[in-house]
Amino acid sequence: MMGNLKNWWKKRRRRSKVGRVIAVESMTAIPAKIGADIYLVRQGDFDKRAVLDCPCGCKRRIDLNLVRTQYPVWAVVSKKGSLSLNPSIWLKDDACKSHFFIKCNKIEWVN
Repeated sequence: MMGNLKNWWKKRRRRSKVGRVIAVESMTAIPAKIGADIYLVRQGDFDKRAVLDCPCGCKRRIDLNLVRTQYPVWAVVSKKGSLSLNPSIWLKDDACKSHFFIKCNKIEWVN
């Protein structure tokens, strides 16, 4: 019974949308509190990192590599303030175990 209640509460506090997509020039320009926003670290037209808070509410900061010469790597598509990331983001080694996609600023949960 407690396990079911805990899972229900965990799913209730999850976000289903991304806030703003904000481009910055360096990691130092990212504030301590990100909230629902996603920050793209960009140099010119070249995206290097995507930084966001875990949408499950655990407050973990997620830092994704967007540079194709390093592994693992995510691909970002950004159009008119909307963002998609591929492949999924899976925090299987973290306590929250979140697994989700971001498609057109919507968070699609896998588990």
